[in-house]
Amino acid sequence: MGLRHTLARALSAAAVVALAGCGPEAAGPTRFVPADCRVVAVADAETGTPIAGIEDLDRHGDALILSAHDRLALRRARPGDAVPEGGLWRLPLASLGEPAPRATRILPEGSIAGGLRPHGIAVRADRLAAVNRRIAPDGRVDPVILELDLAGPAPRVTGIQRGPGFCALNDVAFWQGELLATRDRSRCPAHILGELLVPAESGSLVSLGDAGARTLADGLAFANGVAVLPEGTIAVAETRARRVRLSDGRMLAVPGHPDNLTVAANGTLVVATLPSLWRFGLHLLGKRDRAPSRIVALDPASGEVEWLLDDPEGRLLPGLTVGLLADGLLVAGAVRAAGLLVCDRAGGAP
Repeated sequence: MGLRHTLARALSAAAVVALAGCGPEAAGPTRFVPADCRVVAVADAETGTPIAGIEDLDRHGDALILSAHDRLALRRARPGDAVPEGGLWRLPLASLGEPAPRATRILPEGSIAGGLRPHGIAVRADRLAAVNRRIAPDGRVDPVILELDLAGPAPRVTGIQRGPGFCALNDVAFWQGELLATRDRSRCPAHILGELLVPAESGSLVSLGDAGARTLADGLAFANGVAVLPEGTIAVAETRARRVRLSDGRMLAVPGHPDNLTVAANGTLVVATLPSLWRFGLHLLGKRDRAPSRIVALDPASGEVEWLLDDPEGRLLPGLTVGLLADGLLVAGAVRAAGLLVCDRAGGAP
C-alpha cells in the first residue's frame, strides 16, 4: 500500500472521528412542523439573482440583515474563475409573505478589498458588525471585522478590525461598548491534515476595544456563535461539545452541535444545532445534497430546551445554521441552500 493511499485512509478515519460526534437524539414535540414552513426564494433587488448561503442573520428594526455567500462556488472555483461575491443584504420583514421577496445590498460589490464573503454578524441599534472572510492578495482567507453605520440613506463602513488569530474568526456580538469575537480554533493550518490535528478545545472568545484585543475565555470546543443576553451575560456556542457556555460559568447542553445564536424578544436563546457534523461536513463540501437541521429555544435561566423545528433529513432547507424568532415567525438560513425557511404556526404553508 503506497504512502499516499495510507495517508488518505488515515485522513478519512480522522475525519470520521472529528466530525461524527454522538448520534442525534430522538425528536421531542416541536413548536413548528413541516406543514407550517415554506422556503422563501429571496433574490437580489437589483439583479434578481437568488441569494444562496444565508449563513447568519439578525434583526434591524422592521427588517432582517442577511449575511450570505456561496461557499461551494468558491470552493469549486479554479484559478482565474470569476466567483461572485457574497454580501450583506437588508430584507423587510413584511416581504416574507411575498412569493419572491427582494433584498437590497448594503454594500455594493467591489467596495471591499479582497471581496465580501461575510460570516457571522451582529446588529445593535444602527450598528452592524460582520466577520468578512475576504481573500488576501496571496490567495489565503484573511478575515477582518467590518463595522458599519446603518443610519441614513446609505450605510457606510466606519471601521475595519484586524488582529492576531483573526484567520479563525467566526462570529461577533456587541457588549459593553466593545466587540466580542469568537475564534473557533487556535491556529489556521494551510491543509486538511493540519486542520484535523488542531486540538478540539482550542477556541477562544476575545473582546476588542480601544485597548486592543483581550482574551475573555479560551479552551473552548470550537467557539462558534456568540450572543449577549439582555442582562449582559455572554453566551458562546461550543460546537464540538454540544453545549452553550455562559459567562457566569454555566454550561447548558443542547440536542446537537450548536452553530449561530440569536436572542428572542423574551431573552430566550434561539440555537441552530447540527444533528450530525459528519453529514453537515459532507453537505458543505458538496458531497451530499442534504444535511439534517434542527433549531431549539434555550432558556438561559433554567437550561430548559424547547424544540422549535426538527428536519432529520434536511428536506425543508438543508444545513440550517441560524434561526431567528420575529413577530411569531421562525426564520432560518442555511449554509448552502438558496433562500430562507419561514415557519408560521398560525398560517401554515400556502
